[in-house]
Amino acid sequence: MAEIQMFRAFHYGSRFQKNMAGLICPPYDVINHEEQKKFFKQHKNNFIRVELPLGDPLERYRNAARVWKDWQKQGIIERDGAPCFYLYEARFRSELDGRAMVRRGFFAALRLVPWGKGVHPHEKTLPTPKADRLKLFKSLRAQTSPIQCLFEDASKKASVVLARHMRGPCWLSYEDSAGVTHSFWRLEKCPDALVLRDILKRAPVSIADGHHRYETSRAYSQWARKKWGAKLRASNYVMTFLTAADDKGLEVLATPRAVGWNKREFVKLAEWGELKPLNGMKDLKSLMKGKKNGAGALSVGVYKEGKFYQYQFSSVPPSLRKTPSAKLAVACLHAGPLDGLGKEDFFFSRQPEAAVERAKANNGWAFFLAPNTVQEVLNVATAGHVMPPKSTYFYPKIPSGIVSHSLYGDL
Repeated sequence: MAEIQMFRAFHYGSRFQKNMAGLICPPYDVINHEEQKKFFKQHKNNFIRVELPLGDPLERYRNAARVWKDWQKQGIIERDGAPCFYLYEARFRSELDGRAMVRRGFFAALRLVPWGKGVHPHEKTLPTPKADRLKLFKSLRAQTSPIQCLFEDASKKASVVLARHMRGPCWLSYEDSAGVTHSFWRLEKCPDALVLRDILKRAPVSIADGHHRYETSRAYSQWARKKWGAKLRASNYVMTFLTAADDKGLEVLATPRAVGWNKREFVKLAEWGELKPLNGMKDLKSLMKGKKNGAGALSVGVYKEGKFYQYQFSSVPPSLRKTPSAKLAVACLHAGPLDGLGKEDFFFSRQPEAAVERAKANNGWAFFLAPNTVQEVLNVATAGHVMPPKSTYFYPKIPSGIVSHSLYGDL
């Protein structure tokens, strides 16, 4: 199954922790260029300088490495002396219906294994993001943002352990600009730490977020063994945020997408279903929240030439039949009407209005989906299948800069 270990995290020094909201940034893959510049201006020690550095492609990684080294010399970044699990709680409002939610889990070092050997993916990856992260890993010899994984905990023991230790004073807490409160506790070696480790020995994990980082970590591990030998234990692990799959605070959102008229030969809606008119953006957003058809239902919102539609599939693409993906609209959309298009052919945005504007500008189409459920994601992953790109968006994203993982030396 899965092997996890405690690790000694890098983190901001205690004198900086009162200003965490100004120092932390989201993970690299959800930051656009304007946001990147905003974080650079926000604070001279904002984590964006190592997570997603600006500059010439040949220089940005060296700049990040120089900053990382200087921060450690100045005590801006410190490393814990003893290995820990880092417990984490996020309190936030649902993006779907506004209700108060609490997500709990913990950070650990997850041993790297080939896909299917205790760790299961659910999305395809692309070479460009992996090449970018590998250059950063090699420059820093550190992993700056975690992957996120789900595990089965029928015994509820993990929830009990987290609740018990989260009743005590937290190590660090702050509220971000989106109103999410992030709180952290250290859990050093103790019987409860062994309980968490033993649960994962019996439970495979499925990646919720961070497929590119996982594959990059494996590539780095192989590179490090060739360069420095087999003694670099830390490089055999990836920093991971682990959540029980039945945690009530897990929220999965869908990502709107648009494709231009220049790709019209691949857009074959009439072959796989029927368009029915909708009354504008309000109906579309209702569909995206799953209120019309339920999460994962075989229905897609479509915008084309100033009008909104609900697209209902009439048949499931043959490649998906008798698989868990047969019940997922996003899988049917990409395997049927949009078959032949790759991730690079789409414009993705968290905002439906932005997808509509892109479709208008390119005389193309915008597509909108209801969120998939956590169980649907697990069903696909554990069956050894993968979903199309940007099928899931676990909200809120795990912040970068709270804890980082050394990729050199011991854990």
